[in-house]
Amino acid sequence: MIKFKELPFNIENVYLTSDTHYSHRNICRSTSTWEAPQNKGCRNFDSLEKMNQTIVKGINDTVGKDDLLIHCGDWSFGKVENIVKFRESINCENIILLQGNHDHHLSQDYVDTGYFWEFTQIGFYQIESLKFVCCHYPMPIWHQSHHNVPLFYGHVHGSYSNVGKSLDVGIDNVFKMKGEYRPIALREAYDICSRKEAFLESHHNEFVT
Repeated sequence: MIKFKELPFNIENVYLTSDTHYSHRNICRSTSTWEAPQNKGCRNFDSLEKMNQTIVKGINDTVGKDDLLIHCGDWSFGKVENIVKFRESINCENIILLQGNHDHHLSQDYVDTGYFWEFTQIGFYQIESLKFVCCHYPMPIWHQSHHNVPLFYGHVHGSYSNVGKSLDVGIDNVFKMKGEYRPIALREAYDICSRKEAFLESHHNEFVT
């Protein structure tokens, strides 16, 4: 059985986000070259700089320096330097990054240099009594999903409602829910998932390990 990694933080000091797409010109309405229907998902900012500032402010106003931010992928766009520029603009010292489909410039080197705690494809975490799974992509079934363990994911930018106890924690979906581009607290995300029905597949149910 996969072991859940215990993280040394209080539940109230952990936050989730995804798909910041820092410096992604095509996701910003004022600089995008996308045409309909693709441009329907553009963020309504007057400049790329304003979008970047809003993303950074949303993180820094929500997440404290000693908190933990779990980012479910698609960190930044453009030059490799934007990876570091974005990271150094964030006050939080503790960031776990799950690899997104656009994170091809990122590697373990950024963990070794101290920018991230961990860089991985999928995370199985436990904080106090709460177990949860993090990944860039949504999925219908994941490890211990039939035991009410939630999945937090990104990638879909608020365009998809997954089955089971899962939640899109990307900033575009949080904007749809809260009207702000910012991370969501682990406690709140967990509470949202707790009100959903688990998807019990094949022979698995809440009584099967």
